[in-house]
Amino acid sequence: MAFKLPQIQLGPKPKKWDLLALAVLVLAVVLAAVSWRTARAQLPGVSPSSTFTSLVALLQLAICTVSLLLLGKTAKEGTLWGNLAAVSGMLAGLVGVLLAAALWVAA
Repeated sequence: MAFKLPQIQLGPKPKKWDLLALAVLVLAVVLAAVSWRTARAQLPGVSPSSTFTSLVALLQLAICTVSLLLLGKTAKEGTLWGNLAAVSGMLAGLVGVLLAAALWVAA
């Protein structure tokens, strides 16, 4: 009499697009953290560099756009984790854009 253990399924294997959406999400969060740190590190009366803040705002906007494009691809593939990562990356990119725009206005 052999005892068999049940097979445990951890879900579908992540696809290339899922991992790319996760990488974009991490990049959006890191860039938003850089913006936040820049805003918090400024001395009173000293404004951040206008070039730096406009570059960060454009990068965040590009990340938001790429994440939205990835959402279309992961929705076509039908993977839940890719969809969640792409939507989260888009939201993190939007938050970063708003934060960088506020820094740009303050510059």
